[in-house]
Amino acid sequence: MKRVQYDLNFKMEIIRKGKEIGNFTAVARQHELDPKMVLRWAKELNRKDVDQLDGASKRQTAFIPTAEDFKQLEHENEKLKKLLAEQALEREILKDLLKKRTPTCG
Repeated sequence: MKRVQYDLNFKMEIIRKGKEIGNFTAVARQHELDPKMVLRWAKELNRKDVDQLDGASKRQTAFIPTAEDFKQLEHENEKLKKLLAEQALEREILKDLLKKRTPTCG
């Protein structure tokens, strides 16, 4: 069975008709649509999920960071730099201890 993509205007018209007569199932049958699909469209519209109703959920939306996001990332970056420096220092200390305990052959 072929999948049909309905445009937003068609979906809105079907939902409007369903609300007018108070029966989404009857409107779905008039237009040879699956009643469950029409009910899902109506729920999405009630949740103000027009993007999802339009099929936009399949499209990727760009994340636009705010100044607060940058500030948080800078803070996290500083913490990670300090942690890395501490680990590097620890590693050097352990290397020195290992050299002192292990006699060199040569």
